[in-house]
Amino acid sequence: GVEPDAVAFGSFMKFAIKEGRPTLAQELLERSEGTGCIKTYVWNIRLASREKNLPRAISIFRRFQAEKPEVIDCMAYNVILDACCSNRDITMAMEIFDEMAQRGIRKSLVTYNTMIKGFSLSGDLAKIKDILREMEASGCKPDSASFCGYMGCAARAMDFDQVWVCLGEMTSRGLPADSYVVTIVMHMARRAEDTHAATQMMSILDRDDVDICHDTIVFNTVLDTCVYRRHLKHLDRAVREYSGSSHHVEPNARTFSLLIKACATLGRTEQAMGMWHDMLKRGVEPSTVTLGCAIDALVEGRRVDEALALFQEWKGRIPCDTVTYSTLIKGFAALSDADRAVAVFDEMKALGVHRNLIAGTAVISACARSGQMQRAQMILSEMADEGIKPNGVTYAVLIRGYCSNGDLKVALDMFHEMVQSGFSADCIVYNTLLDGCVQASNWELAETLLGDMEEHGVAQSSFTISIIIKMWSKRGHLDKAVQVVYDALKVQAVSPRKSSKGAKRFQGPIVDTYVGSGIVGACIHNREPMRALEIFEDMKTWANFNGPDANTYGALLCGLAKYGFLREAVRIAEEACTTLGARYQRQTIQSSAVRQLFKALKDRNLLAELGVPLYDKLQKAGMPCDARWLLL
Repeated sequence: GVEPDAVAFGSFMKFAIKEGRPTLAQELLERSEGTGCIKTYVWNIRLASREKNLPRAISIFRRFQAEKPEVIDCMAYNVILDACCSNRDITMAMEIFDEMAQRGIRKSLVTYNTMIKGFSLSGDLAKIKDILREMEASGCKPDSASFCGYMGCAARAMDFDQVWVCLGEMTSRGLPADSYVVTIVMHMARRAEDTHAATQMMSILDRDDVDICHDTIVFNTVLDTCVYRRHLKHLDRAVREYSGSSHHVEPNARTFSLLIKACATLGRTEQAMGMWHDMLKRGVEPSTVTLGCAIDALVEGRRVDEALALFQEWKGRIPCDTVTYSTLIKGFAALSDADRAVAVFDEMKALGVHRNLIAGTAVISACARSGQMQRAQMILSEMADEGIKPNGVTYAVLIRGYCSNGDLKVALDMFHEMVQSGFSADCIVYNTLLDGCVQASNWELAETLLGDMEEHGVAQSSFTISIIIKMWSKRGHLDKAVQVVYDALKVQAVSPRKSSKGAKRFQGPIVDTYVGSGIVGACIHNREPMRALEIFEDMKTWANFNGPDANTYGALLCGLAKYGFLREAVRIAEEACTTLGARYQRQTIQSSAVRQLFKALKDRNLLAELGVPLYDKLQKAGMPCDARWLLL
């Protein structure tokens, strides 16, 4: 017979709502009339909001106003404002927000932040800025939550400039980039189509107040974005900080999937597998994705037999999907192991695993790489029987296979079939055919293909330029080969040159170290080593050119040594000792090139004068050295 008081009704109401019993909550609200229980109204408004019943929430609030006008304060208004904003009725929220001013109720930080949340959900960045200005004018300082609402709105609109402005405002006010901010910026960096914008977003990780190991969500988001963007510096930092003793990350299966991917991206296969074993040691059950990442890491590390062993060990315990099988096939394709690639492809069919275009194309690639083009065609027919149609990549793999086999006619037939099937030939396909033409010395067809690229607006790549250099070199037209390079440099330095039909002729940067070594090799091939040396010196001044590299140094060394320019060759070798070490870590000149130089020095009786001092410099720089070279 004891009647609950206001406190008891408030407690009962809270538990009824948390247990999801709206009928009981309504009954308690009616029974609590006259008890002065404010919490019952507040909790019922929240319940109605949670049930997406905004009219009921407003009705309860108006009843609250009528029955308890003396206790209606800013907190009560904040509750109904939150209900309006959560249910995306920003018009009603504005009416209540304005009503507060009319009734002389002072707005709090929570009030303003609630309105910012509402406008953020409705995507109205201009209104958010108005609210922020009103906050400042009223003497209420925006906090992190205020700017997070601003940033969330800008992020949903993919407005990089406004996100950056918001981050700048937070910095100027001494507000830290918290977990929410870092997560938003990472999501934007991942989604960005513009590389510059993505790089700018990634720079948030360089801030001193950003702790990427603050929690698991932030860590996973950072890892995912860095892997997607292949941002090696921050990937290395993330892996190092995770491997340290102090962090707040509680790794789950997704965390380990990303860590394995990160290590694989950094080229650390052993560390990737260390993450796999750490996961098992912690008792975290691997998922299909985690197993796939581990297998992919081994494949990328060219440890395909270990990848197969891991697959065989776990396939009975974890469902293996198409991606996992495709990864294994890709590994066998890289080894040109058509037999095992086809065996895995057949196993997919036997076990009822969906065979898709990616898996089929990988098998065809394995066959093509091993020169088994008839087998590749059989796989293509098998795919067609299953309703799997080839795409541009499939055709490109087949074309490359026929070109490698020297069967240019069939490659051209496949090219025409691809075009007739509605696929546009991209730069890679044209490059494959062009390279085949140069190998077969079919100059007429090569020039026709170059004309087709121009006509269809297919941008040339650095590899295209390298093939053209090789073509003119083989034809004995060195001047034309050199002109191709300098024409490309002019375009690269200014802007993409347009063809008569408005298409880009080049996609940059098109003059890279591969082109540099190619033109030096062309000069040597045409018996003009001093011209090679002249171009080599000139390329050091080329804009946006990250060279010369080890291959270019090696090609020049061979040429100079071959044609007797030994003092020049020694100078270039000495230069490589300092230049390559500064520009490229771990890059060394090919040992065959250095050996050829020492043999030439011995033949000219210059070992004592030039060979011994050079040997010491090479040894100190970590370049290839063999004491026997001094005894040749």
